[in-house]
Amino acid sequence: MDEGKRIPVYLFYPLLFALVIGAGCRSGSDEEQLSQTALQRQAADPKAASFLIEAQDAFYRGAFGVALMLADSSQKYAPELADIPFLRGLVFTALSRLDEAQAAYEAVLVLDPNYQGVWLNLGSTAFRQGDRRKALRLYRKEQEAYSSPAVLLQMGRAYAELGVADSAQQAYQQAIAADSSYATAYFRLSELYKEEGELEKALEYSRQGLSLAPDNLNYRYFIGSLLLLMGAVGEAVEHLETVVEQRSWHYWAHYNLGQALVRLGRQEEALRYLAKAESLQGAVEDIQHWQSLTEQNPDQLMHWVNLGDALRRAGRIDEAIEAHQTAFYLGPQYLAVQNNLANLYLMRGDTAWAIAGYRLILRQDPTIVDVWLNLGSVYASAGKVAAARRVWENALQYEPDDSTVKAYLANLPHTP
Repeated sequence: MDEGKRIPVYLFYPLLFALVIGAGCRSGSDEEQLSQTALQRQAADPKAASFLIEAQDAFYRGAFGVALMLADSSQKYAPELADIPFLRGLVFTALSRLDEAQAAYEAVLVLDPNYQGVWLNLGSTAFRQGDRRKALRLYRKEQEAYSSPAVLLQMGRAYAELGVADSAQQAYQQAIAADSSYATAYFRLSELYKEEGELEKALEYSRQGLSLAPDNLNYRYFIGSLLLLMGAVGEAVEHLETVVEQRSWHYWAHYNLGQALVRLGRQEEALRYLAKAESLQGAVEDIQHWQSLTEQNPDQLMHWVNLGDALRRAGRIDEAIEAHQTAFYLGPQYLAVQNNLANLYLMRGDTAWAIAGYRLILRQDPTIVDVWLNLGSVYASAGKVAAARRVWENALQYEPDDSTVKAYLANLPHTP
């Protein structure tokens, strides 16, 4: 649907919710097992719950090393709590450390064979490792225990990858029957029909999916390219224009829009988009190169830094942040990585996170004047003149003759 690889679904189980109310009940021995697990959660030392909640928050912020340390702290107070290795599995998954993620999810099964989401996540780990048949077996286990549209969708993907189109179609249809608002299932089914050459059916399902998620640019690009393939050029242009307006880095959207405009006789506009696509091709290849290297060597910090830099240059800031978060986990001692991450947060408009990042660096090494400059600039841009002045005056303690700092201070408005 979009450039690059699509990562399979993982269940980000609401750990706080689980700690408060436990799991739902089933019948027979399963009910007894689940009740025991729920009691374990409810009886857990409050310190374990507190550490785990903090760990979950750190995970969602991308502070992966902190999340793992907090999970370790939680385990000291509740060594039998299955939520803890499950969270570790999520962290290792986000870091593309798939062997460690698998080990963490398997540790969950030792503590609780009925833990919701663990078979799904093990299946998606196997999927990313290239073992589609194993993934399918694991998805079936999750489906037997906790049927859901998300599991059916992943079963459909596994079947599709294995070339079993009929079973894939059936799984997607079942996902839609279970949740008629599940836009992703419509688009997966549409992709399947497109690959089978049934373009009218593909268009029908993609229209339904887009109506459910009209702001999803991946879906809009897919339907735009499909309409172009079917000869509905005018409508294709509308969708593709929406994509390029919001994703200036999207090579294929620019290329397809250029081709569509050629067919409409709008040569001057077409040439502009085709030239843009040509200028983006090198960036796409650069990103794909570093993505491949990070998949092959997930422990190589500089591969992640280079991937993040390539994504930043392409304007894909959210993805650049994800890459640098992984680099930070691998090398938390490298202040340059921390600075890159703080700068990226600032580029995204997350000033609170940028400030926190700059302050973290300065606690470790207060002599880096450029970081003081950046921190003061954030305050100045927010109109916090007094805070900016204090920050830049601090910088002069380390570089008294720095002309840039002096110029910044001179340009600050005077406050009463």
